[in-house]
Amino acid sequence: MFVLLGCASFAQGVQNMEIILLVGGATSSGSVVQGTNASISGSAGFAMQTNWGYQLASTKAGNLWLETPITYTFEGTGIVTGTTVASINRNGWFFTPGLRLKTPTYGRVSIYGAVGGGVGSLGTTTSVVSGANGTVMVNSTVQYHPLFDFAGGIDLRLSRRLSLRAEGRDFVSAANLGGVAGHNHPVFLAGLVFHF
Repeated sequence: MFVLLGCASFAQGVQNMEIILLVGGATSSGSVVQGTNASISGSAGFAMQTNWGYQLASTKAGNLWLETPITYTFEGTGIVTGTTVASINRNGWFFTPGLRLKTPTYGRVSIYGAVGGGVGSLGTTTSVVSGANGTVMVNSTVQYHPLFDFAGGIDLRLSRRLSLRAEGRDFVSAANLGGVAGHNHPVFLAGLVFHF
């Protein structure tokens, strides 16, 4: 269906559809290793997003888009505290369809804000080795949960069919999901936008 819509838009010369491919980094707030007194104070990782957008309205105030981002995150971190060595690996995906408001284009640069809601899968693998008593603990969980997101970004138009885009997006869930002590799962992304 997306291909047919894209071909029809291309034939008419109307650009009301986007396919977006972004990559970047993911980070999260303090983490807790369940069942121990070890704490992990931060993490960093890799994120990627595919997104399809369709322009619903175009006015002087801005352009309103429907978007369907699917974001994948891969994070890892570790700590050594005394005789305890702990690590957390997180893998997650978020599907948060929503709306994006893009400012009118001034030259080749425009900015936008977006909000959405959907579901996320937060997977965690925790490994702990305690030298004090020779204990090895490995725990793996996957949690599915509703969440919402908000984003802001900038778009640089390179040509009629291609843009560079950079954005920050934060996925907000219930606390203590996916090994994260807080509610936030932010990602920072950049990549290409194909206009049809």
